Amino acid sequence: MKKFNRTNYVKMLAIALLICFISMVGANLFNSDFGKIKVKDFSIEDANGNTIACQMYKPQNATSETPAPCVVTLHGSFDAKETQDYTCLELAKRGFVVVTMDCDGHGDSENYKTNPMDAFFKVTANPGSDFEQLSTSPGSGMCDVVNYIYNSFAFVDKEQIGITGHSLGGKMANACLAYNKIQEENGGVNQVSAVFLMGNQQLGVDGKWLDHLNYDPDNTPDSGDEIPLYYDVDYGVNAGKLDENNYQTEAGGPSTFYKSENARTFINELDSYNLQDTDEVEVGKIYKGTVHNSSEEFIRVLYQPYETHILNHYSLATTSNLVDFFQNAFKAPNYIDCKSLTIQYKWFFNTIGVVGFFMVVYAFGCILLTTKYFDELVVKEKSNIYEPPAPKGVTETIIYWVLLLAGAVIPAMFMLKLEQWIGSRLGPDFATRSLFGTKIWPQGLTLEQGMWTAAAGLVGLILFVIGYYLIGKKSGVKVEQWNMKIKTKSLVKTILLVLASVGVGYGVVGFAKYFFGVDFRFISYVIKVPSSDDLLVALRFLPLFAIFFFANAICQNLSNMVSGRKEWLNTLLMCFVNIIGLIGIWCYQYQGLIAHGIVRLDSARVMLTWPLFINLCLCTIISRRFYKKTGKVYLGALMNTVLFTIISCANTMTLVCNNWWF
Repeated sequence: MKKFNRTNYVKMLAIALLICFISMVGANLFNSDFGKIKVKDFSIEDANGNTIACQMYKPQNATSETPAPCVVTLHGSFDAKETQDYTCLELAKRGFVVVTMDCDGHGDSENYKTNPMDAFFKVTANPGSDFEQLSTSPGSGMCDVVNYIYNSFAFVDKEQIGITGHSLGGKMANACLAYNKIQEENGGVNQVSAVFLMGNQQLGVDGKWLDHLNYDPDNTPDSGDEIPLYYDVDYGVNAGKLDENNYQTEAGGPSTFYKSENARTFINELDSYNLQDTDEVEVGKIYKGTVHNSSEEFIRVLYQPYETHILNHYSLATTSNLVDFFQNAFKAPNYIDCKSLTIQYKWFFNTIGVVGFFMVVYAFGCILLTTKYFDELVVKEKSNIYEPPAPKGVTETIIYWVLLLAGAVIPAMFMLKLEQWIGSRLGPDFATRSLFGTKIWPQGLTLEQGMWTAAAGLVGLILFVIGYYLIGKKSGVKVEQWNMKIKTKSLVKTILLVLASVGVGYGVVGFAKYFFGVDFRFISYVIKVPSSDDLLVALRFLPLFAIFFFANAICQNLSNMVSGRKEWLNTLLMCFVNIIGLIGIWCYQYQGLIAHGIVRLDSARVMLTWPLFINLCLCTIISRRFYKKTGKVYLGALMNTVLFTIISCANTMTLVCNNWWF
């Protein structure tokens, strides 16, 4: 058997590190507009004494002598402040001060609630006097951040503070405006001048938008003391034509939202307009007019880019729309056409960092295998690497492909039902929208996906056993050939090698964050340095993910990747088998949305599965590579378990849970 060539893996590691370095430098240069924007982390305390983590993009033109307009932005569920960097970059280039923040329970903000999204579900166009008595401050901290900026930043123009957010962040932007309008009614100041919603809607009642906030001081519906508070601010809405989560109306699916009653209500907030039932809102048009006989004019604009919900704050179209809105709402110190964007270059550099990260982990692991200490893990003879025999005859071939297809399809069939059951512990009304954790596993999304992958792994093992008795045993395959025995010493070294390799990979990620202020990311697939709390949470999730990754390594390497088939074809086929169930779910969902405007399946849970496409393909490659080097499934399976558990746990929502089980 050909011996390991350390030089080749040293070269691979050098190339990987170079890719990571290029990613760091490139992302940093574009993120700072080549030094013209200062990016700074800071934190504040909200009204309840809890820490809110923030990041500010400050352009050179923003000084106490020349205060600049400011925009505060909030991410969506399970994201973090860094995912709003494209918004921050493009606005800051144009002279805006931009502050992005972590919602409670997300990113670096304090985790102190059983559900950081509770404010989301309680905010309507009919708030009462208890509006600011939620378990979190209204707007999940956005109100506090706006207030802090208003009172503390001399380089910000107090008359030009805007707010924006994606999904959860959009709803909280609405809540922040509502809070400020109520403060204004009670003798305070409305600190918000403009609102831009990405993937969310204006406040309404039972799905119907109201052209004002219906403030009820005594919390008694229809008591006659309700106070209409009109939206005398600039307002923009970015409604994706394929938004799975929003914009279903009497006019049909999200693509026809511009024909809906809600869209007409939005424009009719201006005194100058009175659109009727047959009228359509002109997409992209800047509508201008007074609001409730105000002394100044305000704008309304509806954008409808052709994109899904999750792409809003990453796409060129939505970013362009956001820039267009705020440059019309405020006086941009450095006007640049909204179509002239550079976020695509930062996106490129962020993405190659992801590639570099996985290359670093793999190459360093291979280098360790060439050392004397880890040499015993390496298979010495090719004959010691078990290769499953190809099925013989029509019957065995049919059984092989049926079992392969079953392993791909069966888990997809119960995925959404299982996840809904896990997330519905507060009652059936929450079954399709809430994701809850437990004391053991305090991350709802990670728990749902971890439980599903574990179940999928068990299904795979059952099919593996069936395949063995129907094909393998009859062909003379013996269990001893699978090389499953492992010495305690070898197991310890396997664990050490995995920890060392993953540790080096995250060392590179930490270097990128500390010295360049960037991470490695593909859309919302983020590789970031985990906190100590993240690591403790990840330890609890390891067993769930281990069931899948070990089962998957066994099924693929000891059964499905048959001899006689080219290696690249074996790997490609198994990658496809791992994701074909997800592909089916997505095709069914989006074919209905594109063709008929109908969301057929649980919208949030379908779109939140997309990182699994990456994980389920990469795990096949990593598992196979290390299997061919060691003759055992353990190293690759453990590497996958540790890698993807940490990635999942470091970038999601963490809860304070009171229940030990579901």
